[in-house]
Amino acid sequence: MKYVAIATTRLMGSLIYERDVLVHSLFMLVALVTFVQLWTATYAATNQSIVAGFGLRELVWYLVVTEVIGLSAPRIAQTIDTEVRSGDVAYALARPYNYPLYHLAGFWGETVLRAPLNLLVGSAVALVAVGPPPTSLPGVLATVLLGVGAITLRGTLEILVGLSAFWVEDTQPFEWIYNKFVLTIGGLFLPLDLFPDWLAGIARALPFASMAYAPARAFVGFDWPVVGQLLLTQWIWLGVCWLAIAVVFGRAARRLVAHGG
Repeated sequence: MKYVAIATTRLMGSLIYERDVLVHSLFMLVALVTFVQLWTATYAATNQSIVAGFGLRELVWYLVVTEVIGLSAPRIAQTIDTEVRSGDVAYALARPYNYPLYHLAGFWGETVLRAPLNLLVGSAVALVAVGPPPTSLPGVLATVLLGVGAITLRGTLEILVGLSAFWVEDTQPFEWIYNKFVLTIGGLFLPLDLFPDWLAGIARALPFASMAYAPARAFVGFDWPVVGQLLLTQWIWLGVCWLAIAVVFGRAARRLVAHGG
């Protein structure tokens, strides 16, 4: 399949820049060590071992999962932005593949390389700091399933942000806003279970939680009804986002042809 070949080619190309991969893993190490120190001090200061169902061990392993997903994803929105600005997108559209799927395949190719290394680093830190993960075989399987959906959804939103370059001069503000939503109400740094109930309910219904909170929550607190709801929400947003891509990309292609691109 050509998209598998595209992903494989991007993976092999990333191996050439092994320093970039190592830098991401080093950042993973620094970030997790910092979080472990922060939350160890926080739990000690509050004299509580469990907060909203999360002990220190659950919280650290939750952060391992969210950071692996967050730090393993490449910034393809900027790649699309550059192609549109330079005019290279006209050549890309003439090739025998679907342009959004091409970038999603490349996104997965780079992520598949980075994620195992980040997981190895993160797991080593967590094992030393708090011991083995509080999970089960169903929890691991659910995490893998939700993790695949989370990475795909993240790549999908990156493509949507990148396609906005057909109408705006700079897509970075949109990417910055989108990333901040993932960091905050997406549960990247803090489980939504620690939010006020009204805010947690809103956050769970948005796509950002499906990219961070969902797989991490399944890993440290597996529950069939919860996982089922997380999967349903995630796949609904995947469908909505790909429908949006079809509409936006169709208009973008017509705009390019109309302007003689």
